[in-house]
Amino acid sequence: MPAGISGLVGRAQKTVGQFSLAQRTLAILGVAVLGLGLFAVSAWLSKPSMSPLFANLAASDASAIVDQLDSEGVTYELSDGGSTILVPESEVYAMRIKVASAGLPAASDGGGYSLLDDMGMTSSEFQQQVTYQRAIEGELAKTIGAISGVQNASVHLALPQESVFVSETPAPTASVFVETAPGSTLDADKVQAIVHLVSAGIEGMAPTDVAVIDADGQVLRS
Repeated sequence: MPAGISGLVGRAQKTVGQFSLAQRTLAILGVAVLGLGLFAVSAWLSKPSMSPLFANLAASDASAIVDQLDSEGVTYELSDGGSTILVPESEVYAMRIKVASAGLPAASDGGGYSLLDDMGMTSSEFQQQVTYQRAIEGELAKTIGAISGVQNASVHLALPQESVFVSETPAPTASVFVETAPGSTLDADKVQAIVHLVSAGIEGMAPTDVAVIDADGQVLRS
């Protein structure tokens, strides 16, 4: 051991040797608390950033999705009484597609879940609707863009204003434009997953209200 370090160790031992029993006990407790604090900080820093996978889920859907996450070995957290499921941010889009491929959420019946945890309030009802629509279009596009073989995706929603006459309110529709990577195609299962993901999250939208169109203008599903 270098002489300098040996001297420091010797002085430290001499100082500790002069401590009373109470002082030694306090010193040991201090070191223990410091160690626990460092461990807690390290654990917190290593924890992945969590983002909503789905929010406002029906209990049956939440249970089924949790089962799938368990089988995939994906870490998750529940909030809002179990109706919101959070997963690591890096897993969000891939897991949405896997869940949609399994036909989940299944009990949503249109509008039974949301991709957005909290939109907040804006200055007017119209502005709030526009903000919501843009946000949900962007979130759907990001999710669809995470599908293997998809290079770019955009989603355009037509959400009608509610009418006091329910029979006069047209159904909402969605157009999904997908550009695949060179040499890639979308098989029927992936197209079905896209349709389910979009239609199940918009109130009043049926799968038949979703059109999926490729870069050549070919309608893959309408």
